[in-house]
Amino acid sequence: MTLKKFRVQRLSQDSFSPERRLVRSLLRKAARGNLHAYVQASSNYTNLISEYLYLAGLTGKAERIFEMKNVLGDCWRYLPYTRRVSDFERFLQVRLERYHSASAPHFQEPHQALNNLSHEGRFLLAARFLNNWSHKTLRLALRTRKKELSLSLMQLRCLLTGIETEKLTWVEQAQILRISELLEGGYSNKDCRKIEREISGQYHALQFKTDWLSYRCELAHLRSEMILDDSEQAELNAAMIDLIKLQPMEKPRLYDSLVNQISFVRLPLL
Repeated sequence: MTLKKFRVQRLSQDSFSPERRLVRSLLRKAARGNLHAYVQASSNYTNLISEYLYLAGLTGKAERIFEMKNVLGDCWRYLPYTRRVSDFERFLQVRLERYHSASAPHFQEPHQALNNLSHEGRFLLAARFLNNWSHKTLRLALRTRKKELSLSLMQLRCLLTGIETEKLTWVEQAQILRISELLEGGYSNKDCRKIEREISGQYHALQFKTDWLSYRCELAHLRSEMILDDSEQAELNAAMIDLIKLQPMEKPRLYDSLVNQISFVRLPLL
């Protein structure tokens, strides 16, 4: 495969995927005042919002739904600031950060490590591990580089599996990073086999992989408590229609709008 073809293939998997094209179209309609288009577009993010709020300590469903309405209401209010799907996701990430210290979570084993998550760790857990956001989408939402994201994902996995990286040698940390990148996918079968051979006798790397795969099962079970069921989602959608009918949009100043056409850096004050 040529480099040009590879780039086109990678681009089509993210920017031009049918799902993102649909969300992009709906958000454009919503920015022109289409309430139903906004609710349809934002429904793609309700699981992530609910999961983040749950991880932030809002484990009661009624309380969580109330805050979900506030988040989605603000996303509607400031929608004119955004021009791209990545802008909307960036704004959503920034808006969710307000809940980082709002309520102290009290998770018990095997999820006690969730009590120690930073905002970035909590967002990565919800967006990447529970909703399978692509690396490109995560980098744009968090404004981070590829290497930084790879390291953050490894550190998050280590935190959740109880591995204290500061007690490991540099070589052992590098091996764990390789395993974390392997778990993220993107390697050819040949490269996967090569990495597996490299760490075949390395205790910490193998234990990290085993512990993470085991914890993923626990996390999948916990996720069922985090998200809304179909009837609750339908009720939320109906409530959002009623809410945003009364919520006028706030348009950015001309300068802010022009800057955001190039890069989404002029965010409203929250």
